[in-house]
Amino acid sequence: MTSDSGLSSQESDYASHIQEVLNELRQMQQTPQLVTSPEELEALEREIRQRTDHLGSLLVGHHMQQALDSVALRAEQERLVSQWPKSLKSDGKVKVRVRTAQGYTVPVWVIYYRRKGQRRAGKRSAGVYAGLVVLGIYDRCPPALQTPPQPPFHQWLIKPTGFSGCKPALLTARQSLNML
Repeated sequence: MTSDSGLSSQESDYASHIQEVLNELRQMQQTPQLVTSPEELEALEREIRQRTDHLGSLLVGHHMQQALDSVALRAEQERLVSQWPKSLKSDGKVKVRVRTAQGYTVPVWVIYYRRKGQRRAGKRSAGVYAGLVVLGIYDRCPPALQTPPQPPFHQWLIKPTGFSGCKPALLTARQSLNML
């Protein structure tokens, strides 16, 4: 659980991390590296790809947090929670790390809903991150990383399915070419 000051800190963290990666990319642009071999070119491409993937993940996390804080998504969360088979109550916002399609994890603050009633000593009661479910994120993996894809949340409520987790780590370009 957190206060609103924790959320504003999260927004500034994203902004500072995004700016940091943009500065690194700008520095790479302003001081070109002279590559003289295939290995050096491959290393340069890998470094640029890692930084752009990191930037993309940070941007996805920033937009995901904005969506989770929006009035429209909160209304969808409330609708989902009201239709849940067991009665749920809000346990406040908690920090959750979500894996992006680029393979990085990003922190987001999301409301955790748990079953009403007494908790077991020291144990978290069974519950759900309704905001993530509304966005199609199951087992902290976005739709792009789910195998097989999960149905929309309203179908999931009718006929619950098991979570299959994320796809294995993203393949490198060389691995995917060897598979062809």
